[in-house]
Amino acid sequence: MRPVTLTWIFPFAFAGVLLAAGCGEDASPTNGGTPAVFNGVVRVVDNQFIPASAAIAAGDSVTWRFEGSASHTVTEGTGPTDPGPLFDSGLRNSGTFGYRFTSAGTFQYYCNPHFAQGMRGTITVAGP
Repeated sequence: MRPVTLTWIFPFAFAGVLLAAGCGEDASPTNGGTPAVFNGVVRVVDNQFIPASAAIAAGDSVTWRFEGSASHTVTEGTGPTDPGPLFDSGLRNSGTFGYRFTSAGTFQYYCNPHFAQGMRGTITVAGP
């Protein structure tokens, strides 16, 4: 019987490791991975904003896309007792709402009916 050598096993083992690494979950903020590049769209669905935080440049716009069956708002501010003056989508469960951020800063927003359940988000805008 011939002894088994590792020279012909190594390429197959290495390929198996690479395949296994590619079969995991996608990289997103909710599972601890590196967030994907933000495409300017925040999904509003199932009492959450996806992604909950995003970074853009001053002058860029963000579009919130309402996909769930429940009605939500996209309201700038830290909560119902401190709404901001910049934007409020009004209550809706379909369609889109957009806002163009013209100045640098960190902008918090929330869903008015689901604030107590933690439905909040943040847009960080980098200056020119």
